[in-house]
Amino acid sequence: MANEKILIVEDDIDIMEVLSFSITNAGFAVIQAATISEGWNNVQKHQPDLVLLDVNLPDGNGFELAKKIRTISDAIIIFVTVKSLIDHKLAGFDVGADDYITKPFIPKELIARIQAHMKRRTPPQKENILHIDNLTIDFDQKNIYKDGELLNLFTKEKQLLFYLVEHANSVLSIEQLINHVWGYDGVVDSKTLSVHISTLRRKIEDTPAKPMRIQTIRGFGYKFVYEQ
Repeated sequence: MANEKILIVEDDIDIMEVLSFSITNAGFAVIQAATISEGWNNVQKHQPDLVLLDVNLPDGNGFELAKKIRTISDAIIIFVTVKSLIDHKLAGFDVGADDYITKPFIPKELIARIQAHMKRRTPPQKENILHIDNLTIDFDQKNIYKDGELLNLFTKEKQLLFYLVEHANSVLSIEQLINHVWGYDGVVDSKTLSVHISTLRRKIEDTPAKPMRIQTIRGFGYKFVYEQ
């Protein structure tokens, strides 16, 4: 249970506090968001197991966020809202919600529902796939996608990228990268590596001239930056 993450999307500070306290005491990790935009960013970044979602939020409708979540995640979605009409509940289920609880609620009941959903949830088969913003890196198939499109990377470019990603946020020296990709007996120099890094950036970076992912650490080497 310690690894199971629950995202709360709620703009009422008092309700957020009650939910966070109850859920943390139940042994789950809590992620907080007060807007749809913040909630969507946290879904992509943290990949929660369950989302508690209000309907009326400052920047839009929770039903719309639920729809977006369903395009990338099979997380359990529970609406927590003052809207108790059957039409609202049906609208929630229509966009992929798993449950619906109205305010005011009894924290113990909500926790019981959360635990019941978690127990029934079939653990998904672990996929060796990493999602970073608009990039998808499939370690098993050795494929990289940008905005859902398969990138045409050459073998050396793939080897470089996977090695950098596997050591994300660590500086890898020029020698380490050359030795890993071309071998200790290779005749490749730093200029060849630089060219490959440059072409790789053009393929994966949104702004290659100002790379956000593959960064040059002058005097040392390169680093793949990824905030987990």
